[in-house]
Parts: sequence; structure tokens; C-alpha cells
Amino acid sequence: MANPLPRPTGTYLETLPDAARGALLDLGASRLCRRGEALMREGDLSDHVVLIEQGLVKATVTLENGRVALLNIKVGGDLIGEMALITGEPRSATVTACVDSRVRVVSAAAFTRFLTDHPAAHFALDRTIVRTMRWGEQRRTDFNGYSASARLARVLVYLADAYGRKSVGGVALKLGLTQGEIGSLVGVEEDTARREFRTLRDREAITVGYRSVTIVDRDRLREIGELT
Repeated sequence: MANPLPRPTGTYLETLPDAARGALLDLGASRLCRRGEALMREGDLSDHVVLIEQGLVKATVTLENGRVALLNIKVGGDLIGEMALITGEPRSATVTACVDSRVRVVSAAAFTRFLTDHPAAHFALDRTIVRTMRWGEQRRTDFNGYSASARLARVLVYLADAYGRKSVGGVALKLGLTQGEIGSLVGVEEDTARREFRTLRDREAITVGYRSVTIVDRDRLREIGELT
């Protein structure tokens, strides 16, 4: 299985000390999830967390009007299911593999012992949760303060910095996400998302392909996103 993305340095796994990282990778069972397979479902009660060893997944929620909104994406090294583990509440989102992905399923009991044995891992988990909450808060702030084009530009800058790969034409984002799914990150419907992608393309900030985006002018994209 090819790894679609480099492992960002800020993922949960990569922020752990060597001893804790090795201990975590010894826990649970590793398995392959095929593209489109749900790892977790919104509303389920379960007693495990999942470490993404390799691949890409998306977290979505179903809104009251039936629309499915993309909340976030996670890549190799990220942890999912930690919020439900801490709160004891049902899963708050459905997590689906965007590409064939290898994951490690760790029981709640084993993960709790791991955190007890490795205090640094507990601090790293706290930082991960705070970062996730800040991501959500930033999207809500952007929704109230910026146009759809600016919000889309801001999210693309973030995704390119976190998950992009340098290519001949710029920085490629091959996340396997549709324009509508990326648009849902900034609170717009699919038709609006497509229109705003065309706007960014016409302004020569990006090029678009099938489930991919290439940032060809990062400075222009930042200008559109009103990023200083």
C-alpha cells in the first residue's frame, strides 16, 4: 500500500518520546482499512481508540437537514476516537478511510494504562485535543468574518502547509477529497464550493484535478485569504 501523504511532524505519534512511541506501536492490532470503509460511526458506543499508521481518513457529521459535513482530516501518526474515550460519550463523528489505510486499534483499557505509564504521552494527548478544538474554533471564526473565497483560501493554505507535497507546478494536495467535501470545511454547499474553486483557479492561485488541488501561487492564495 502506497503512503499518500508524508507524516506531519505535529501528529500525536511524532510528538511522543521514543520510548512512548515504541510502546504505543506495540499495543493493539494493526489492520488494513479499504477506501470507503468506516472506522467509526457517529453515535456508536465503543471502547477503543485508533492510531492511523499509514493513510488518510476523514471525520464527518450528519446535520439536521441531512447534509453531511466534513469536520477534519487525519493522516498517518494521528489518533482518532480520543474524545469519546475521555468523555465516555458516543462517537461524535463518522470516520471513513479516504484511501487504503493501515490503522492500529487499541482498547480503551490498554490505552489508559499506556497514558499512566507514559506521562509525556498524556501531555501530548492534551495538546492534540487542544489543537483539534482550535481548528474547529478557527473555522467558526472564519465563517463569521470572511467571504467564502477567503475561507476556502485560508483552509487550502493550512492543508498545503500540513499535507502538501512539492511538485513541478507548485504544492500538490492529493487528499482524495471532492471539492464539495473541502467546501464543507468552510461552511459552503457543493455548488458554491465548485464556484469558489473556479474563482481561485481563474485568479491563478491554484489548479484543480480529480480529487486534487495544486497550489501554484501561495502568496496570492494567502492574499485572497487575507492572511498576513
